Amino acid sequence: MDLISKKELLMEFEVEASFYNVGIGNRVFECRNQARIKRIGFPSNTLDAIFILCNPGSCDPLMKEMVPVLDPRSAEVPFIKANSDPTQEQIMRLMKIEQWNLISIINLSDLCSGNLTDFKAKLKDAMNCSFTYHSIFSRERENELKKLLQFNPSVELIAGWGTEPFIKSMVEEVFQHKLIKNIKGWRHKTRPYYYHPNPRIYESKKEWINRTLQSIEAN
Repeated sequence: MDLISKKELLMEFEVEASFYNVGIGNRVFECRNQARIKRIGFPSNTLDAIFILCNPGSCDPLMKEMVPVLDPRSAEVPFIKANSDPTQEQIMRLMKIEQWNLISIINLSDLCSGNLTDFKAKLKDAMNCSFTYHSIFSRERENELKKLLQFNPSVELIAGWGTEPFIKSMVEEVFQHKLIKNIKGWRHKTRPYYYHPNPRIYESKKEWINRTLQSIEAN
């Protein structure tokens, strides 16, 4: 199995995302609470799967001036067009095989960051500013997660948050969350980790697709 190229994928799928900024003191945190990949021309809002990843990657809005400053606990974040990133393109490959039309990506944290070193630093900054609700899994945002899941009751939940030790406490909060059940994905031998959708090695990218397919088909 060869991996379908980005060019081919973007002829079939498009990305939109709900970006927002939070101002706390003299700091502004750039965030994204959800991204959606949908088949071009597909009219429905019913999700086939929800992927739970670590944090928003390099996906960014087509028009940054459209990103609002708001509090996700009390305001709905609008979706706008976004550029895809390599992780999303890998998920598109799985969507093509499964013939899925619409999926959502949520994260352990909404803090936008293109690499894990930067993400780790931003988590520390958020903690220092008492910015606790940067995660959809926080108690303050339970209604938001509940609404997403209730609107899509038969959706597949697929984990791909990676294997970095510093995320362990955030992952444990997901497993303990009363709304999260029957997680699928390529599970790492060490709990509570699941392999990320976009490993660096080409053959591992293909293995992630195959292992995730096996997980979905298992029950």
